[in-house]
Amino acid sequence: MFRTRASSFFTGFALASAIAMYQLPRDVMGSHRILADEVEGYYNQLEKRIKQLELLTGLSSTNHAHQALNFAAL
Repeated sequence: MFRTRASSFFTGFALASAIAMYQLPRDVMGSHRILADEVEGYYNQLEKRIKQLELLTGLSSTNHAHQALNFAAL
């Protein structure tokens, strides 16, 4: 009797583990895609804000690099 219960338990546990191991990578990749899309949206918003600030101040990233090189040469 005990052997039947133990084998049924371990069979059920193995089956549940196999299903979980099959589903887990899909859940992780889905979460990764959601987070990557969210970060990309934040990055795009930041780029827009930087461009707007550069337009308002009259500076651009190429001007910053050129000024940094000139300052370093001094």
